[in-house]
Amino acid sequence: MIKRMQHKGFTLLEILVAFTMLAVTFATVMQIIAGSSKNTVKASHNTKIALLSQSKFDELGLFEPIEEGSTSGSFDDNTSWVLDIVPFEAPYEGDYNQEFSAVDLMDVTLTVTTEIGNRVETNVFRTLRAITPDYTQAR
Repeated sequence: MIKRMQHKGFTLLEILVAFTMLAVTFATVMQIIAGSSKNTVKASHNTKIALLSQSKFDELGLFEPIEEGSTSGSFDDNTSWVLDIVPFEAPYEGDYNQEFSAVDLMDVTLTVTTEIGNRVETNVFRTLRAITPDYTQAR
């Protein structure tokens, strides 16, 4: 009788296929991790800009008067802001005299510009602020 040799171990082809599958899986996992890191950095940046903008809005009326006009400044070396305040004219149809309303609404627009490397990112935040009208001045 002829005895068959029993193979112990893997063939070269099986090892190459397994190694290729491992390499592809590793590359895919690394891409997912890199994408996740980029998204985390972007979310952190967006949160920072939103908090700085909210802080600027909170200062309005406390440290700076709410008056028609435009002001500008910077939060840091790479982030600047422009604050525009204009009267808000509410669209209203009917018999209503807006000149004698209890409050005036001001349209406040904050434009935040950030330089990130070689690109510039602009975010615009907008809100309405109510002020008590000064009836001593002629309109």
